[in-house]
Amino acid sequence: MLGLMAFLLAFCIGIVIDQQNGRKAMVVTEANAVGTAYLRAGFLGEPDQTSSRDLLREYVEVRLAAAADPALLEAAVTRSEEIHGELWSIVEDNVRQGRESDIMGLFVESVNEVIDVHSLRLAAVDLRLPELLWMVLYAATMLSFLLVGVANSADAKRDPFAILLFALAYVAVLMLVVDLDRPQQGLLTVSQTAMSDLLRQMTP
Repeated sequence: MLGLMAFLLAFCIGIVIDQQNGRKAMVVTEANAVGTAYLRAGFLGEPDQTSSRDLLREYVEVRLAAAADPALLEAAVTRSEEIHGELWSIVEDNVRQGRESDIMGLFVESVNEVIDVHSLRLAAVDLRLPELLWMVLYAATMLSFLLVGVANSADAKRDPFAILLFALAYVAVLMLVVDLDRPQQGLLTVSQTAMSDLLRQMTP
């Protein structure tokens, strides 16, 4: 039974670590996309250049605020999508005015990538261990502790210290899985360093 539990824990840790690494990579990808759009906004004439850069700077601030406080996530998603719409309106206005050069195409591509990465990050936030897997893990945990207790009582040679060490080690690993499964809560959160650095570069 303990061998089965070791397999389950290793399987779950593998999943949540892959998800965590994917979220970290997504932050860097988004920072690169927004940074590129910010630089290419310099190709636009005024007032579109200033408007685009102000919107992108606000976009980064909104994302960082949501990462720091999960309660702001819904409002951040709403505002992010509004910024997408405003940026795309600037693109449409420039195209209508006949500015369809290759340089303009680079800016359009950058804005489109920002929108695409937004969808990917939302999907990454919702990635969790399946509920059925959690149920199996909890049930197997209770059964394992029960069997350990029965085995120690059967030979009348119970070792409280060894049982305590086993319980502490097991619970520590289980809490690690729980922590990694919640990207912006607990101790092991997803670093937003790439976005913070980008905001510093974008701020006059």
